[in-house]
Amino acid sequence: MSGFIFAALGLLLSLTVTYFFCLRPMRQGRCAMVGNTLANEQSVRRDEAEIARLREEVAVLRGERLTLNSG
Repeated sequence: MSGFIFAALGLLLSLTVTYFFCLRPMRQGRCAMVGNTLANEQSVRRDEAEIARLREEVAVLRGERLTLNSG
């Protein structure tokens, strides 16, 4: 019988902790996993700009390598 009580208390504790640290902040719009959508959009734009810059740099380097190999 005491095993059942400990299991029930463990379940209740885990549900309470999950509610207070995960579900309640998410419902209030301040969840760390969701984050601020404006900050996420800015981060995505910054990442896309960095990817474009790096792709251009790779293309330039490949062009230089082709030029060196052919002549």
